[in-house]
Amino acid sequence: MRPGLPALLLALSPCLYLPSAFAEEAPNTLVQIDDQLFTKHDELKAAQQKKDEQQALLNSKKSDLAVLETQAKSLDDAFSSAKSQLENAYQRMIDDPNINLAVAQKNYQDAWSAVKQNQKARLAAEQELVEVNSILSTYQSELDAIAHEISGLDEQKIRARVEQLRTELKQPQQISVSFTNRCQAELTIAQCDHQTKELALQKAVKQFRAEIVEQTSESSLVSRTINDTALNIHVIRHQTKQAGFYDGVRYRTIMDVELEARPKAKAACDLLQVDSRYCFAPGTSGELQLQADQEMAWVTLAVRSNQFNDSVLIDGVSYGSTPVEVMLPIGLHEISVQKEGYKAFTQKISVKSDTAIRAVLEEKSNPLRAGSKFADGMASKGQAPEMIAILQGKYFTGQNASKQVFLDHAYGIGATPVTISQFATFVEQTNYQTDAELKNTCTALIKGEVTPVEKANWRDPGFRQYPNSPVVCVSQNDAKSYINWLRKQTGASYRLPTEEEWEVAARAGSQDSYWWGDNFTSGDANTGWSGTPWSNVSTSPVSAFKPNPLGLYDVVGNVWQWTSSPKGIAKGGAWNSSPEMAASDKQLFLSTFEAANYLGFRVVRDIN
Repeated sequence: MRPGLPALLLALSPCLYLPSAFAEEAPNTLVQIDDQLFTKHDELKAAQQKKDEQQALLNSKKSDLAVLETQAKSLDDAFSSAKSQLENAYQRMIDDPNINLAVAQKNYQDAWSAVKQNQKARLAAEQELVEVNSILSTYQSELDAIAHEISGLDEQKIRARVEQLRTELKQPQQISVSFTNRCQAELTIAQCDHQTKELALQKAVKQFRAEIVEQTSESSLVSRTINDTALNIHVIRHQTKQAGFYDGVRYRTIMDVELEARPKAKAACDLLQVDSRYCFAPGTSGELQLQADQEMAWVTLAVRSNQFNDSVLIDGVSYGSTPVEVMLPIGLHEISVQKEGYKAFTQKISVKSDTAIRAVLEEKSNPLRAGSKFADGMASKGQAPEMIAILQGKYFTGQNASKQVFLDHAYGIGATPVTISQFATFVEQTNYQTDAELKNTCTALIKGEVTPVEKANWRDPGFRQYPNSPVVCVSQNDAKSYINWLRKQTGASYRLPTEEEWEVAARAGSQDSYWWGDNFTSGDANTGWSGTPWSNVSTSPVSAFKPNPLGLYDVVGNVWQWTSSPKGIAKGGAWNSSPEMAASDKQLFLSTFEAANYLGFRVVRDIN
């Protein structure tokens, strides 16, 4: 091959490979696109293999040239040596004409011949290298062209998926629905009929929403994303087939309902989790404005509250307790959330699209009493730790209760230290890892010495724990992380107790060392050497011993408990410390980053 031909091939390569892409008719359906993609990926694989083989040949040619260049240096050195020997022989011949020059001349000629042959071989190798490299560039251009076609087909496939889903979502559907309602006694027959029909339509919308998702080609993906996307469901028309009391008490309506979804232009992209640009024509970015509809649109209303076991009424109809999600026609609706002992939340809202509201129920103004128990509801269901109310006022703390303090605020404090079960809920919802888990170490008292224990953490502190055991192997940082999560779950202000708050709650008005008196009673608390089954062995369940007069458990022994002090102060004593250290005024100083199998915490909630 002449040196100029590869360059010509390279220059013509776009013409050689690209026309096929333009000559073929652009595929429209997903099946056609997938078929094209399958073919193009095969072509890409073959082109890649051809390019790799050419690259291997190029590397081989480079290696051959490198060998020749190494030989050239040796041959040049040999030629220089032969030339020098011949020149020396000529010099000696001046003094001695009988010297034979034949050997030196032959060596010189052989060395020169080897140099020339090497030069010729290198020239040929360099020429081959240029040709091989040119062909490699051609193969690379072919590879790039196929990759570009695949990229274009991938884009077409996404647009085809979006268009297919958009078409599927817009398919109208007729549903037959039956709804039975136990109307309130004060309603007239007309009102009962109207309410039952509205509830039947709600049922039809909900059923249509579920069925339309199930009937989509990518239902598994759509079902995971549907809750974040408004389908804008419209009731096109409905006909009542039957309505009336059928047992003298319950009112039943049977209806045929025709419905249609009219999602926003980018809804299909949201459901398929692709960029919103695929929902619009290339080169446009604005979302199309939907024309006003004459039919009634139905949307989702989600209701949450800060309490549990409450009651939700929408337009006078009960929907159980929060959280609830209800399909409603757009328009004005009255929402009421009620709970015994709390002021009712009532609000009229104009619902125009999928809407979520959070009702904050305020406790009725009952006088706060010391020892009152309460617990906040959590967004993820369940309830926060039970709290005991502590009132503002004058208290005595410190050694021999010699320090008088005045608390200018009321607060709630956990009836028990935070338990394994409560902490596990936090970890499961947040994937949180404690400092002990990150460091792979939790400290323990072994033969009276503070000793780091590898692979110990709150799940396995070195002894068996139960759901109602106090969580241990948690640092002050871990306690604060749990509290931050609790704040978000409840909307209330939680924190760690100060030293004074902890001691005031633990003493429950007592001025003695323990809430029951100055003398420790064997068997009444889990401390070291206290004669319980858990003493010097492990923690005990948080309710294993009597509470103090305010209702607080484990304010004497079981686990040391973090306070909010930046000095790292814990209070209360533990299962492996002496009874004397469990007195109300005693302190344990630790690093705020320390996690130990005798150290836990309880929480405080601000009361305004």
